[in-house]
Amino acid sequence: MTLSDFPFSHPQDVQHLTAKPLAIELRPDEADLQRMAKAYSLVGLADVVARFELRRWRRDGVAVEGNLKARASQTCVVTLAPVEQVIDERFSLRFDPDAQALAGIADDGEIDVDAFAEDPPDLLEGSRIDLGAILCEQLALALDPFPRAPGAELPDDFGDEGGEEADDKPPSPFAALERFRKRDE
Repeated sequence: MTLSDFPFSHPQDVQHLTAKPLAIELRPDEADLQRMAKAYSLVGLADVVARFELRRWRRDGVAVEGNLKARASQTCVVTLAPVEQVIDERFSLRFDPDAQALAGIADDGEIDVDAFAEDPPDLLEGSRIDLGAILCEQLALALDPFPRAPGAELPDDFGDEGGEEADDKPPSPFAALERFRKRDE
């Protein structure tokens, strides 16, 4: 995770964490909110508050528990009208300098995947974690990928070929070839 990959950054030193949680609250300013809205193709973004609790995990790792609250406005995929979404998401992440070994990645690059196992920790590089990047990731995960305004419906004739009667049968993939054959005759 590099700082340039995210529209909001807040590096936090985690070198001296203990088992006692360190509480941090982030409230991006207006300029940060505008950058985040642009980066995630939002009409608007407001009331963003992320609360984090950081503590030592295992020997050298870091556990991050948190909650993200926000109001996002997106464009409806049907009507193009603004759609408001209230976000209230909890998250839990682990970071470890030896994440590759904990993830089950062998030296030859082979990965052993267990779909029912807990997610492996993310890589902790150095002594800092970018809480702004975590906020951005959690926001992106919480956003509705296909926002739809209440009551928005596609027209019944959406996707019909213009001028042709709709058949019960789907069009043949060879219909275009048939038109070429008729043209050449």
